[in-house]
Amino acid sequence: MKKSIINWLNQLSEDGNELAICWEGGGDSGWCYFEIDGDREENEYTEALVDYMYDVLDYGSWAGEFSANGKAIYNHETRSFEGTDYYSEDSNDVLNADIKVRIPKNFWFDTLHVECEKNYEDDTYITVRFRVKNGFLTDEHTEFCTTLENNLALEFAEIFGQYESTDDYEFRGCNDGWFLNRSEAIEEGDNLVFTINKVNIQTMESFDKDIVLEIDEDMVEKIDNKLNSTENAN
Repeated sequence: MKKSIINWLNQLSEDGNELAICWEGGGDSGWCYFEIDGDREENEYTEALVDYMYDVLDYGSWAGEFSANGKAIYNHETRSFEGTDYYSEDSNDVLNADIKVRIPKNFWFDTLHVECEKNYEDDTYITVRFRVKNGFLTDEHTEFCTTLENNLALEFAEIFGQYESTDDYEFRGCNDGWFLNRSEAIEEGDNLVFTINKVNIQTMESFDKDIVLEIDEDMVEKIDNKLNSTENAN
């Protein structure tokens, strides 16, 4: 009996099975695979269908600063795999800020180094360090840095939270730093005041795209010929 891709698909579908072609990848690696009721299946039928899905997605070697994933489920009435491709592209943005850093004038230092690290689902992490060319740092310097780190973490988190609420782009993370030279500070009473007015962040823009792999007559003929030629060769 000749093998038929349509008969194979329709028989499984009529028996109540969910047939799906899934995919995920980006950043130089990605793949498609076949599932029956959520379990991966690999055979000559699924291999042929997955090969065609690669052509429909057209991601090539999956190279680029993006990620994509999705699932297309078989509809025996339309003889098509239908689903959605969830595509996200990495980008960068610069946020305007007005973050004040106040240091007591009686603290001896040459430079204050502030670093901000934040990943999408993690807390905002701030590191503050005094730098001196000559002399030494005291416990008072260390205690001040700890307090400043906590305060700045709250300010940066608020800025990132506001960005997350925008519609077009989604916040992904921040890895930025600033060297604040004492000579560049503005004196306000007993304090030296610095202003952080720009923050570099990583963002992600998302697009949803309908995916349809139609099992047309030309595809059926090519798959069936390959299936049966392989069968005859064995």
